[in-house]
Amino acid sequence: MDYNSINYHEFVSGKLAENNYRIVTITKELMDKRLEDFMKFVNDIRKEHESVYGWKQEKREYFLNPLNDKWKFSFTIVNEKDELCFVNFSSVYDKIIHNHCTYARSDSRNFNFAKLHIIKLCQTGLDNGFTHQEGFWPKHNNGSIILFMKMGWKIENIRNNEELFMIADLEKVRNRTYELVIAGK
Repeated sequence: MDYNSINYHEFVSGKLAENNYRIVTITKELMDKRLEDFMKFVNDIRKEHESVYGWKQEKREYFLNPLNDKWKFSFTIVNEKDELCFVNFSSVYDKIIHNHCTYARSDSRNFNFAKLHIIKLCQTGLDNGFTHQEGFWPKHNNGSIILFMKMGWKIENIRNNEELFMIADLEKVRNRTYELVIAGK
């Protein structure tokens, strides 16, 4: 398959549009405008999983922090009512995209949002000259770890016996994740 002939941005937008969703870059302006929505969305999910992962509520500063290229590599998926359904914050550490966190609303899990988001993020990274992405996952977050490994992420090591440090080759993960979506897996 000639993966380079595919317009991945259009593919992701089209797949989401089939079910009345759309992906939006989280810009500084969007965050300023919808700060309370983002805070409620993220903190509700953090509260939902607090006993499992020890997550605490995040303050305004967490959402407004000016991480390097955060406003270029962070995305949200919204429904037809413009409600947040999925949020990811990523930024750039040196020459690699760092995935800080990903949250999906409980009633919109299993809609391929993580896969479609990763395709979009990988292509955006490739468009901007990046080749790799990294991130940490709580070691007990089995569903997420398994999903990301299916998409082609690799476990690099374990930090403090608590978190898995995972890495991804953007092109390989984009292609593999595209195959998963097309195959309905």
